[in-house]
Amino acid sequence: MAEFPEAGLASIRVSNGRPLSISMSGLSFAEPYTSIWLRRVVPPSRVSDRLAPADVKMALLESKRFDDGFRTLLSPSAVWINPPNTRTDAASKPNQLTTAKRIGFAIPETLFSNDPDEIRRFYNEHGGRIIYKPFAPAFWEDRSSHKLNSLFTSRITEAHFEQDSVAFTSCPGIYQEEIEKKAELRVTFFGSSFQAARIHSQQTASGKLDFRSDMKGEAPMEAVALGPSTVDRCRTLLSALGLLHGSFDLVEKPDGSIVFLEINEMGQFLWLEERIPQLPLLAMFAAFSLEPSVEFVFRPARWPSISFHEFLASDAYALFREDLAEYVAASSETKAFCYPE
Repeated sequence: MAEFPEAGLASIRVSNGRPLSISMSGLSFAEPYTSIWLRRVVPPSRVSDRLAPADVKMALLESKRFDDGFRTLLSPSAVWINPPNTRTDAASKPNQLTTAKRIGFAIPETLFSNDPDEIRRFYNEHGGRIIYKPFAPAFWEDRSSHKLNSLFTSRITEAHFEQDSVAFTSCPGIYQEEIEKKAELRVTFFGSSFQAARIHSQQTASGKLDFRSDMKGEAPMEAVALGPSTVDRCRTLLSALGLLHGSFDLVEKPDGSIVFLEINEMGQFLWLEERIPQLPLLAMFAAFSLEPSVEFVFRPARWPSISFHEFLASDAYALFREDLAEYVAASSETKAFCYPE
């Protein structure tokens, strides 16, 4: 719906004498779906440039209301991955941490705040060893140089408190004690099945504070087995948040203990198989999409063998790249600010 309403036409027909009819851009949704993969909820953003500026806000607001109703009625018997009514609460970082703590995960000492005095107090309590991270990693393009900038986890220093406090007050952030790391773990769950990777972020120059800032992918990675208590807590947290699927970010400390950082309810996962081919994430995802449930168990023998590396070498992927290039070239909108995962 990101291109709606300018580049997409949609209708919902509700009648006394005929069944409910839903269509969008020539596609009919009369047939029920068994499962729906909700990768991203993107609000309508494109309206005609022929509209008066004063009318744009109204048009987008009405489009969003239409979009909300469209999604509510779309195949009501289908299983949504993840359920629309739970994903907002599940994505809340304060909610994640408080729930993770309640079920037994160790968590970093954390302050969510835009109060400079509270942030300074938190800084002093931890001897100046705290980090800041945004609620989501951010990328934006410098409009003059066209250089891509990024914002990941960073250390807070005395210099930050000497600057104008508007940097704190205008933008709430997440402030945490800096956790000593041996490595970081990325754990992807589909139902009750999962795959886990150990990321040796401390062996890189750019990824020590946050493995996601290792943009060149220099950190060695390997498949890892999780302890039963960690697996149980992950499953319990998924259930508590109402999720069928999610990607956990955990810290492995030098003594082997595990600290919960966050869960991304729609985190990317195929990059793990690209780096560690023995992790069958594409095959697991495909099987789960056909039988989505909390109890899902991946049994490879039941499903055709498929790997991400095979897909990357296929004609289907080459065609996808061509279609993507055409879409990007035809797009009239350049997004200067976005949140990747």
